[in-house]
Amino acid sequence: MEKVKLRLYQLTLILSLISLALALLSSGKQREFFYIAIYASIIGLACEYKKITLRPFSIALPILLVGLLNLIWYMVYEYHSEGLNAYSDYLGASKKLILASILVFYLDRFKSYIDKTSFQKYFLFAVSAGFVLATGYGLWQATQGVDRVEMAINRPTVSAYVYSVLSLALVYSLYLQKNRKLYVVAGLTILISWFVILFTGTRAAMGLYLLLAIVLTLYHFRRIHLKTMLIFLCIVAGIVIVSYKPLISPKIDQTQMELERYQKGNDATSLGARFSMWIVGIQNGLSHPLGQSIEDREVWSQHYVKEGHPHLVSALGFLRIHLHNELIEKYSLQGIPGLAILLFFYISMIAYALKNRNGLLLTAMLLLLLYGLTDVILLSSEALIFFVTVFALSTPFSQTRQR
Repeated sequence: MEKVKLRLYQLTLILSLISLALALLSSGKQREFFYIAIYASIIGLACEYKKITLRPFSIALPILLVGLLNLIWYMVYEYHSEGLNAYSDYLGASKKLILASILVFYLDRFKSYIDKTSFQKYFLFAVSAGFVLATGYGLWQATQGVDRVEMAINRPTVSAYVYSVLSLALVYSLYLQKNRKLYVVAGLTILISWFVILFTGTRAAMGLYLLLAIVLTLYHFRRIHLKTMLIFLCIVAGIVIVSYKPLISPKIDQTQMELERYQKGNDATSLGARFSMWIVGIQNGLSHPLGQSIEDREVWSQHYVKEGHPHLVSALGFLRIHLHNELIEKYSLQGIPGLAILLFFYISMIAYALKNRNGLLLTAMLLLLLYGLTDVILLSSEALIFFVTVFALSTPFSQTRQR
């Protein structure tokens, strides 16, 4: 029986690694391997039922709570008006989060089945394969003259979010090998990744990727040699010089133009619409502290804009999608309970990562939090599956001993 338990854990781990590697190559296959890994984890937990304990704290808990709240909110506010809508983003997200919490819990609780050094090698192989193939795919798309590189995900912004985390996961894995040659490879990975991210045209990723790469490096090494940093900065400067006119300058000009238009009362731009959505979303939350349905949010917002806030009119076009801010989206629909649980999710996950010196989890959570200030990632199927898979696979990197 012990051998069966070991094989189940190894199978779950392999399936999760494959799902991670396929995130930017095939969304369908990524999803299939993710669900098969969950089914394997459920069987594994059934075999391990005598060993299951709720202590110590597992990051599966905050993930489960977000999923349960999505489900409860859907059943209270959406189910009665439309019946069971299998295509609802919130219902789909709740299912993925609840099931993912099982996967996270299983891989976390029984990580003693695999040697940490061996796991690091498996993880390095998986993220290396995924990164190389995704980078090649992205660069190929760029040579085909596409406006914005999107790889296998049909939304360039989501592709940029996933690619940036995949890249930093590879960088972290290379750091753990404690090999000077691989440190050089890590540096080249950062530079190549940023170059690819520029082709996605995603301003948040363009601005945050290098910053988080530096944070991860400082967090892991605690110090950086001046000579190494100077070489790195010189290469970055070279990329900036080459890419500035075709890739960076247009985004800076666009941002300045959109800010100027918004100050003049025109919110019909990408940034302007976001500002309007955030204002309308906060007002929705203040008026509905216990939550409301999507339809009620739309009706209330239309009235709010019509009755004295016509400069926020662009927000109305996104009320059936989301409000491009994770916290405000939760607050506008799920009120104070939704906001509180989401904050608990962020804080507990980051605190766990810091306490256990888990650089992978810390980096992924910081990017999820920061990207969530201008987008809603926890409703995107591809991004959600990718992030929770990273969370599950990050648990063996924790520095504390399994109890």
